[in-house]
Amino acid sequence: MGQLLAEHPDQRRELAENPSLIPLAIEEVLRYEAPSPVQARTVARDIECRGTKIPEGSIMLLLNGSANRDERRFPDADRFDIHRGAAHLSFGHGLHFCLGSALARMQARVALEEVLKRWPDWEIDYTNATKAHTSSVRGWSSLPVFTG
Repeated sequence: MGQLLAEHPDQRRELAENPSLIPLAIEEVLRYEAPSPVQARTVARDIECRGTKIPEGSIMLLLNGSANRDERRFPDADRFDIHRGAAHLSFGHGLHFCLGSALARMQARVALEEVLKRWPDWEIDYTNATKAHTSSVRGWSSLPVFTG
């Protein structure tokens, strides 16, 4: 979230001036940069999907990060827009919907409210930033910033 708001300072300033937009911004961050863009599932029974038979026990890879950028669902999908207000698949769907989604949203809202109160402007120190290296989670292990 810190990186996206640094790269879109106009939207960051809007959030600092109007914190009621923070929940919309969190949903857009989740859509635009899915924290877990890939999940694997085991097929529980033989099924047919779009004309292809998939046998029980097969492993399927779900690319929800890609689905969140589907132009058929999200006009101008590669544009970050805190006003979009669109649903996303970053917390899964149906039976596999994340039980911690409400807590994650609340924590993100409180953290962003507090950061914006203290530091409404920042830039990323990409020279010293490092990406997290995991097989299924996307993000930063270190993201130093310069505040103004």
